Order: sequence, then structure tokens, then C-alpha cells
Amino acid sequence: MADGASSNPPGLPEYYADDVVNGNSSLPRYQMPNITSILPEYTNAEQDNIMRAFGNANYDAISKLPPHLRTHEINKMRAQIMDQARQPNAPPAGKATSAHGLFQEFEYIPSRHSLADEIASQERLYNEQKRLEVGAGKEFAPAGNHHKGKHQDGFVEGAGQPYSVDPYEAGQDLILRNKYWEDSQILAGPFIPAGGDKAISGPPTRLHTRDMINNLTRVIKEDWEYVDISVYANEDDNWVFRFNLESVESEDGLIAYMNVFVRCNEYILKYQLAKVLEQWNVKPGDGFCYFTFRPPWIKNKSQETTYGAHPELALYSGV
Repeated sequence: MADGASSNPPGLPEYYADDVVNGNSSLPRYQMPNITSILPEYTNAEQDNIMRAFGNANYDAISKLPPHLRTHEINKMRAQIMDQARQPNAPPAGKATSAHGLFQEFEYIPSRHSLADEIASQERLYNEQKRLEVGAGKEFAPAGNHHKGKHQDGFVEGAGQPYSVDPYEAGQDLILRNKYWEDSQILAGPFIPAGGDKAISGPPTRLHTRDMINNLTRVIKEDWEYVDISVYANEDDNWVFRFNLESVESEDGLIAYMNVFVRCNEYILKYQLAKVLEQWNVKPGDGFCYFTFRPPWIKNKSQETTYGAHPELALYSGV
């Protein structure tokens, strides 16, 4: 080589370039320079470093930038930081607190599991002894001749604790009083306007008897067009529907129809009519079949219904 010309590869720092060339380097293999470190820096390296330092989720800190942003200053600062990172870190100076590690040894002193109970027992005995000393050997007794309840005053004999009225209870009491006053003003049931209109509220009444019977008769005659049907009220004010059996083609079909009619018809449900069991599907032998309905204003006689379903119970056998 010519005199004055350096034999170091381009791009290697001067402080270890000679050792690398001569093979006397003490650096580990992974710290040895390679072709990537020898190549020159690209033009926008410093700009990218500044952008990463001021961006989010970056690994370049702003504190690692030089105070004056001049040309090649950022690359020099990066080279210094990398050189410092390559230097082996010496262990911190100081002496361990013990021969076995950095923590001071201490002696473990075990305690009994019943120690807390023993301490509490001693405190209880001390308190009892102190109470007996104050009371001259007698247990403490409150003032008064008898036991006082929670509602009684603890200091004045015969006095009670002041009772504070709950505002919610007063409001509920007022609501009940107003409801009772409004209900007491109703003298004759729900209001029913004049004419053939329906009642405003409540179940149907006797005033709607004609309309109710006409609606039921119309529905039955639409289904049984050629059958002779008549409706009347018996001595119990129940409604009796009488069918002429001579005009009925099938008696079993009539019975099945009336059983479904009393359960599913809209007028039956609307008018709250009930089937009179003891007078349902009655054939006295006069050529007619009778089906009886009970309006809602007629009370049900449970005893007659029971005997109608079980006629054997109506027979009385004397002893």
C-alpha cells in the first residue's frame, strides 16, 4: 500500500478497525462489523429518524436527538449510542448485605395459633374485673324497675320514644280514603245510559235481556235454518232454548253443537252465560229438547248442580 493510505476497510471506526483487520479483535462474533454496517447511510436516514422520534409507537426517543439538527449530526449521535451499547457493562460497585444474596437474613419466630384467642380472653377477664370493681361486686343494672322495650325512653320512667310519621304511609292512607269515598257514592251499580246502548262498565244487566236473547237466537237459527227453535225464561229466570226434535235431522249433532256453542261462542263469553247442568239436554218426552242457560245476575245453586251431575247423591237413605 502507498504511504499514508489507510488499510482499514471503509466505514469501520478507527478504534477497532485495526484489530479487525489484524485478527486481534476481542469483540464477540455477533458484534463484529458486517457488510451492512460497512455500507454508507442512505440520504433520508436522518429525516426518517426525526419522523420516528416524533411519531406514535416508535422506538426512537426525542431525547436521543442532538440539540442542533445539522447535517450528519443525527447519524453521529446514533453512532455514539450504538458504540455505548456495544461496550460491556460493568457490575455496579457495592457490597452485598449478606454472603448469600442481596437480602438481609432474618430469624423466623413461630407463634401459637391460639394466641389471638388467648389475648381476647385476657381482655374479657380484665373488663369483667373492672366492671365488678366499679359496681362494688355487683353486675350492672339499668335504672328502672322493669325491662324497657325499644319504643320506651331509656332515661325517663314511663316515657316513650318520639314516633316520626312516615310520609309514605300517610299518602297510602289518603289514597285508600279517597277510594272508599268514591265507592260509597255508587248507589245502584254502574251507570247505564238510556236506550239500547251497552253499559259503560261492569257485567250485563237485566236491561239487556232482550238484546242478548235476540243475538243468541239469531246465531243458532243461522246454523240450524230449518229447525223450530223457541226461547223463554223459566221460573228461575234462566233462559231455556227449546228445539223441536221432529225438525232436527240428528240429535247427536245437536247435542255436540250446543256443547261447543256454550264453550266457544263469542256472545256466550261476552254475556257471561253459564250452562245449567241439571237442565241441559233434557228430553221430557213431549217431542222437544231443552237447553238452559244461566245469566250472570242469577246466583248459582251449587247443591242443585252437584245433584244434577251426581243424581245418586240426591237419594236419601234413612237409618
